[in-house]
Amino acid sequence: MVNETTTRTSDLVHCVEEFRRVDAQFSRRLAAMRAPNDTDRVAMRFIADAPADEPATPRGLADHLSVSTAAITSVVRRLQERGQIEIAPHPTDARSKVLRPSRRDAHSPVDELTRRLETIADEFTPEQTETVARFLRRITEEIDDLP
Repeated sequence: MVNETTTRTSDLVHCVEEFRRVDAQFSRRLAAMRAPNDTDRVAMRFIADAPADEPATPRGLADHLSVSTAAITSVVRRLQERGQIEIAPHPTDARSKVLRPSRRDAHSPVDELTRRLETIADEFTPEQTETVARFLRRITEEIDDLP
């Protein structure tokens, strides 16, 4: 006889598998639209989340993504060519640049998804949010640990 815990676990595993399927389809649609790839999306989130008093820089982005500054040059070029970021001189370091999201990027499909996710997240209590976040962090850790 299947117990309630087994049923809940099976439901969670099924939901995660379904999420992975839908996410892969979304990634393919974005690629077909020449929209940002996974690296570009992570880069955009880093740039958008940078505080005003400590704006994103190419070096900070390279550190965040754990890639070389040479690799960041390509990422920054793609984001700029698509009109997703603006590059400005750094206010205190003449050798560096500041990366900021462009106003146009606020209407990208990726940002639309973020807005929708925020709306869904608002449906949960703080306790429920912590439980879901813990589950997602554990999934992330497991995926990250795979070879």
